[in-house]
Parts: sequence; structure tokens; C-alpha cells
Amino acid sequence: MITLSRLALAGVVAAALAGSAHAASDETRARVDNLSHPTKCAEFDNVYFTLTNPKVRAFRIEVTPPVYLPDLKVDDTAPNFDHCEAMKDDPKFKFQPKNLTLYEDDRIRILGFTHEVSWRARGAEVVIGDVDETDIHLIQLQEKIDGKWTEYLVFYPFDGYWRAKPIPPERFPEAAYGSSFLIGPIEEQHRPIVDVTRLEIDGKARVFRMTFARGGTGELKVENVSREGATLSVKLDGLPEDGDKTAPFAGIRSMFVTPDNADTARVVWRMDGGLFTENVMDFKTSVTDDVRFDRVELSKHNTSAPDVSFRGFAGAAKP
Repeated sequence: MITLSRLALAGVVAAALAGSAHAASDETRARVDNLSHPTKCAEFDNVYFTLTNPKVRAFRIEVTPPVYLPDLKVDDTAPNFDHCEAMKDDPKFKFQPKNLTLYEDDRIRILGFTHEVSWRARGAEVVIGDVDETDIHLIQLQEKIDGKWTEYLVFYPFDGYWRAKPIPPERFPEAAYGSSFLIGPIEEQHRPIVDVTRLEIDGKARVFRMTFARGGTGELKVENVSREGATLSVKLDGLPEDGDKTAPFAGIRSMFVTPDNADTARVVWRMDGGLFTENVMDFKTSVTDDVRFDRVELSKHNTSAPDVSFRGFAGAAKP
């Protein structure tokens, strides 16, 4: 049962969402569609929401701790493969493994990895200054916090998946990631992906610039990060448009079995009529200024994983 303090915190979260400083215009509100399906396997990303509007060219992603984190006594981040017998096998392609330090200064460190096996036949080209590496599967961003390297952002450039979290609390230094998000023109290749052909990184500025195989470019910048949350600003340019079939510009993948066994359990979205809340499996579609994916009930899976919000939708900047 949620305690009164947790309910109070949930109310604060809802008030913050309802009072978001930026309200998108009617032209740049995002259409949110739910493509999720039920599962009993806690390691399968059955939650899938897309955000679509060909006029959106900028927005923010905010990740914040779950409202129950102050009361959390034990953090459960162990995998759970119960009821996962029917998981679909991925294709397998072999690579020469790499473990690389792509960038490091006194504050920022960026690591790159090529796995021995991947489900796609190629990785992405990653460029940082004079460093130019191919077939990179994983990027890790670390920052020196209290004298220790702390990771809070990862990107899988070979299929376009991002994961972010606040700076972990001292009592849970290995706090979980949880939900993943996609940025750019989403397409289906065995699973939903964003096909990134080239990733250019400005390590000092914490900026990641993507070139998409389907056309166009995207930029993600870490605006700020702390134990209270992280804010990522996104810019898009030149994305392909195809009438009613325009690809989503962003999406979220996550896991839900039950409200107490989920990486995300609720959708909270704002419209002119007020603030609305729905279970992730029951939500259908809406056009909204901002949308939040969260939990208010303690989860037995990735308990410390953060909530994720998409907001601040805007069109192209005027010259």
C-alpha cells in the first residue's frame, strides 16, 4: 500500500506536470500512441509508445526518481526470467570486441564498446575529435561526482536506444536505468529502432549529434543532471516526411507485467481539459503538451528506475 507521504509526493509530481512552464502550440502537440501488449516476462520490453508530429523539431526529456524513492529500503535490480520461455531469439552477428575510452577530461569520461555478438550486422560510426571508430554498439557517459566516476546515460547507436537516470543516491550507487527511449525516425527492423549511421560527440559540452539512415539529423544535449533528475534537450532537423505515414520522432520502450512488477506503470498526460492518468496497458491515444511515464507503487523489478517525461514540444527555430 502507498503511504500518505508517497501519495503527497505523487501529488507534487502531478502538480509539476500540470503546471509545466512550456505549453506546446496546437501545431506542435505530440500524438501519443500505445502499441504495447501484455506479457508475463519481466525481461521483455512489451511497453511501446510512439510520439508523432512532423512539425515537432525540439523537445525535452526529463528523468526523475520514482516518488517512493525516499522511503525505499531495498533496491531490487536483479533480472527475473520467470515466464520468459517464449522470448524470441535475435539474429546473431559476430564482431571483434572493443573496450575504448573515447574521451576523458577532469569531469567527463565517455566509453565505447563493441560486443562480440549483436543482432544487427553493423554498428555505428562514432566520432569524437580525432577519434573515429566503427561498429560501436554501446556508449557510456560518466561524470566525476564526489571524486568517483558515475554513469547516468547510455546509448546504443547501432539501434538507437537511449537510457538515462539521475545521479544515483548514495545508498543505492547502482540504481537501475529501466525504460529506454528512441529519438529520430522510428522504423521496424526485427524490433522498433532508429537507424543511426554516424554519431558525433562533443564530450566537454555533453552533446551527441546523430545522422539517421532514413534522412535528417538529431542532437541530444545533457542540460543538467543531479540526484533530483536529469534534463536532456533534443533538436531534430530534416526528418523524412511521408504524409500520414510520417515516422514517429520519438518513442519509449519499457516493461509492465503488473503495477508492482514494472519499469513503468502509468501514463500521465496533460490536455486543455486538465491532467489525465491511465494504466500503461489501458491508454489508447491522445494529443498532448507533455506526457509522463511513471510508477507510484513499489516495483519488484528495477525498483529504483526513474520516471520519464517528454515535454516542451516545439517547431523549428525561426531564422
